Amino acid sequence: MTSSLFDNLSYLDYGVALALIGSQLLILYVLSGVDTPPKGLGLFALYFLLALLAASALALNALTSLQLPPGLPLIGSILSTTLLLLAAMQRARPAVGRIALGLLCATTGIGILTLKADNAALLYAAISALLGVLLAVFHARSCWQRSNAGDSLIALAGLALTLSMLQSVRLLQAGEAQPFGGVSAALHAAAHVFIITGYLASVLLEQQQQLLRMNTLDPLTRLLNRRGLESALHVTLANAARHSQPTAAIMLDIDHLRQLNDNFGDGAGDRALQQVSRCLEAECRSSDVISRYDEDTFIAVLPNSSLDSARKLAERIQLQLAEYGLHIDDHPIPLTVSAGIADSRTNGSLEQLCSDASRALMLAKHTGRNRVAAVDHRPLQISRSAEQA
Repeated sequence: MTSSLFDNLSYLDYGVALALIGSQLLILYVLSGVDTPPKGLGLFALYFLLALLAASALALNALTSLQLPPGLPLIGSILSTTLLLLAAMQRARPAVGRIALGLLCATTGIGILTLKADNAALLYAAISALLGVLLAVFHARSCWQRSNAGDSLIALAGLALTLSMLQSVRLLQAGEAQPFGGVSAALHAAAHVFIITGYLASVLLEQQQQLLRMNTLDPLTRLLNRRGLESALHVTLANAARHSQPTAAIMLDIDHLRQLNDNFGDGAGDRALQQVSRCLEAECRSSDVISRYDEDTFIAVLPNSSLDSARKLAERIQLQLAEYGLHIDDHPIPLTVSAGIADSRTNGSLEQLCSDASRALMLAKHTGRNRVAAVDHRPLQISRSAEQA
């Protein structure tokens, strides 16, 4: 039979292969301890186990008189690549059928066992090249969508696998004795190095992004916290000041939240906070930045918005919350908010904007609540809510 990919490898080559598999084992050991395992970890574990079994069997075949069944190394390689591709698909979530990929793998395995040696080797190389292309495409897509450099390394692995198998196809058609050796074997080994390095790098970057999201998001409302607000607005406010664009802010405070908790339990207060956050997300634009600023206080920063438009938005939010209120045990409970609005000066900072909005909010609360007060660096102005008017 035509020599397999692992024929005529030296003991040093087997040592390198086992070292690579050991690196995969280290990855699985580290990742199994995280609270939220990354997508594709289970399939990557199956890929690792199959690679471990294949390497062990091939080492026994080289060091002892054990003879593997014809075609078994080729089938194992196809199966491991398929598992790796499934892991990539689970991470990238492409709109393709996994059943079709499974049928392709099964059909290829049957073909390798039933065809003549040269034809079986040609089928293996062609299907492996196809799988390498898919691996490169899915991870390149994932890298583009999530800006994850680790996925780009796995995309390079798919490209290296494709080039390796295309080289083998060329050598098979030319009748070479070792179609899977030389350059093809080197590219194949490089593909596995890229896979291990890329998978570890992509997962570490995902964990870092997850930690960053946890540090910048409020867990109850899923809005930005103060740290996230500062990060999101650092560039926005600088651009607004440079181009002399107006930026307004609305600071909202839920009226009598403590009484709501005392009368109906902490769960009622949490539901009120969540309802206000949903109302803000529904009424604000996608370019606006919304944050849970304090325990019962929210702030919405509105780029390229005037004080008058911010006032209208705040009154609209008040109307929406007053109309729907809260329903606890089928009992409607009024939900009102006080609002303070302000706009930034030419060289205004986030701290100044929040300070002005906070001053206006305190005035709205001290003059009866459920009101909108404004600071525009002139005497404070107060208006009753549209509902009270």
